[in-house]
Formats: sequence, C-alpha cells, structure tokens
Amino acid sequence: MRIEPRPKKGEEKAEHEDWRDMKVLCWYEVESVPPAQRSIRQREKAARQQPALRAKNIRYLCDICEADEFGKLLWATGCSLQADLSPELVFLGDGAPWIWNLVAKYYSNAIQMVDWYHAEEHLEVIASAAFPAGSDRSNWLEGVKQALWEGQVEAVISACEALAVSCELARKAANYFYANTERMRYDRFRAAGYMIGSGTVESGCKQIVTQRLKLPGAQWTVTGAIQTAKARAAWLSGQWQLLCDRRSTLPLAI
Repeated sequence: MRIEPRPKKGEEKAEHEDWRDMKVLCWYEVESVPPAQRSIRQREKAARQQPALRAKNIRYLCDICEADEFGKLLWATGCSLQADLSPELVFLGDGAPWIWNLVAKYYSNAIQMVDWYHAEEHLEVIASAAFPAGSDRSNWLEGVKQALWEGQVEAVISACEALAVSCELARKAANYFYANTERMRYDRFRAAGYMIGSGTVESGCKQIVTQRLKLPGAQWTVTGAIQTAKARAAWLSGQWQLLCDRRSTLPLAI
C-alpha cells in the first residue's frame, strides 16, 4: 500500500513512503463445529481425530503505530471484552518477538502459541534452499514436519542445525525454533483442543489490507489509511451500525 503524506500549507509536497506496517488484532472465541455443519476440510480433520473448530464472536482491530502503542489497544480492547477474566486465554502469533513481549506484559498468564502454518512455512523455505533434488527435499521435509506436529521441537532444531554449515537460512531457522520452543508444543495444544492456525486473523489482514487498501493505483495518507482500515475492521466485526448509532447522538461539529 502506497502512503502519500499530505504536506501542511506552505510546505513542499513530501516524498511518498513505500511501506507502512498495518498491525491487525483479532479477538474471538472458539467452538466445536457440529458434524452436519462441517466443511470438507473440517471433516478431514475429524477423520484424523483432530478437533473441528471455528471462531465465533470475532472482533477485528488495527492500527499503524509502534508496538508499545498497539499494546495499549491490545489491553484496552481485551478488558472491554473481559478477556483478562477468561479462565483460558490463548494467543496465536507468527513468532515476532514484539508480539510475545506485549502478551507477556499485559496477559502474563495466557498461553502463547506460534501459528502452525508460519512454523511449517519456515521448514519449507529451508528445504527449498538446502536441497536442490526433489526427493531429498521431500524426505527431509516430511520428517521434520512430523516431528514438529508431534511437538518434538528439539528434533526440528537438530535437523536445522545439521544443515546450518551449508545453509544460512537453516541456521536462522534453528534460532527461530529455539526461541519459540514452548510455543510449538503442538501435540499438547491439539490434545487440549486449541486451534493451532491463525486463519481467522489472516482473513482479517486480507480483507482489511489487501482487498481494501492495496487497490491498484491507490494512494493513501497515513491518517486516511488508518481511518479506512478501522472502518473496515468495524464493519467486518459487525460493529458498523453500533458506531453509526453512537455518532448520530454526537453534537454537530462546527
């Protein structure tokens, strides 16, 4: 998304900024999907003795700001939804340290989990970089994916370290898995009935950022991008009419 700063009166037009980081947060509850309502993918999961789960009461929030400021939004919205009083609170993230720093600061008792698909993607990148031959690549990948699925993160780290001499990405990945070891105990998480994929928030990122802001030829001021994204988040969360009703009660601005 291209950001085009709007100069103040008398100032020269500022150069455009090519990149801004839109942070997206999603609060939701999880419920089991009844057999009659399961999708093909959910039925396949049930056949593999995995829980068929879905998100409900979804609420999206977003902003372009530093992590500390976003942490205030995380805390305030969590309190408004009584997440701080929940007997079981789980945070899914992509492994970025700032996410876990905020979770530890505001929700120290919450369970932290790296999204399965982000962890799996790291392995696929390493396999492509380290193994030019398809058979060697698929054999290595199959083994480490199975180990990760079973929560054997130490085995995944060892497999990455074995490739680190000739593959720099493998060395970095070994550090990534080491730093997130306890957030990747997927065997325990699955046994506890938790969702291990962050598809719900990824859907929000796609609908808020990709489909609304990253339109062909679109140019945004920072303020305009934030306001549009927040409006989109409210609409996706079923909060749009509530916001309109509240706004209609405010006195007219002069």
